[in-house]
Amino acid sequence: MTNPTRTRGAAARILRIASAAVLLAVAHATGATGPLRVSAVNPARAATADSEATATPSVTATPSATATPSAIPTPAATAAPAARRALNRGRVRLYRIAAPSLERIDRSVRVYLPPSYGSPHLGELRYPVVYLLHGWPGGDGNWPGQGRAIDTLDSLTASGAIPDVIAIMPNGNGIGLLGRSLYLNSYDGRSRMEDFIVQDLVAWVDSTFLTRPDSAHRAVIGLSEGATAALNLAFRHPAVFGACAGHSGQYVIQHDVGMRAVFGPEPGATRLREENSPTFYASKIAPQLRRQIIYFDCGIHDGELEDNRELHRLLEALGVPHIYHEYPGHHGWTFWRNHLGESLIVCLAGMR
Repeated sequence: MTNPTRTRGAAARILRIASAAVLLAVAHATGATGPLRVSAVNPARAATADSEATATPSVTATPSATATPSAIPTPAATAAPAARRALNRGRVRLYRIAAPSLERIDRSVRVYLPPSYGSPHLGELRYPVVYLLHGWPGGDGNWPGQGRAIDTLDSLTASGAIPDVIAIMPNGNGIGLLGRSLYLNSYDGRSRMEDFIVQDLVAWVDSTFLTRPDSAHRAVIGLSEGATAALNLAFRHPAVFGACAGHSGQYVIQHDVGMRAVFGPEPGATRLREENSPTFYASKIAPQLRRQIIYFDCGIHDGELEDNRELHRLLEALGVPHIYHEYPGHHGWTFWRNHLGESLIVCLAGMR
């Protein structure tokens, strides 16, 4: 049953489309790679949008390249060795990789390599990997830009709160309005974004970098629509992702603007939404979920708050260990920047 608080009239849908189109044009005109904030194109969230925009850090252009913990740790930082107290900087590289699942020649991906990566004295040291998914509208520049994910990764690594980790930030835009994809395979197979993430991208990462190529050392974290995707992908592909986290996600996917190209016409559209809504199918895979690391949070002024609470209550009833938090805040970059560190600590705690 549709939640009345999420019901949007035709006028609201038109406003979202027009607002998003204007913002996208501005982003292209200014060369900005950061995302258009979802709150900026959703009238229900517009008043809560961040007013601050952060430039994306410079990247190094690079040629194209063709067992899960059973209990959830508390997000407490470990003591940092004295040798690591000084903050060293990781580096971000921009790649364009083959994307056969999308029938495209290439796809942009940003890769964060920790300060220790490539150090001669470490030899063939291998690293866990975290995949960071942006929201809609957005792009691969969002997390290192508005999200300041590089600063967070550097700081947590230096303090010893997380292990040295490789972070992958893909472009998740698809065939929906303004690139909407929900990181799913479209109903007609024209855009297989889910396959791109769990097959093409993971295979490329593990063949290109010094990774620990198993689900116990692989996590996926997202914000907004990327949060929905992070939990959905991990729940559907436990052999790929052993840990997942979502900030401000929607776990019962609603009928919304820009989704027809992804879900198609009825009656199939409703079925596909339900098959990719974690709250709808979690009860069917509870034994599997008890072996995965699950974290999610939401702002108390976020329109998705009740949706998050619903998933939390369900997981509690199923006896699935997880961490769920509610914090002051809205659906915007301030909230996501402030709480990325917590999801990283939880997801990576068992990957040392």
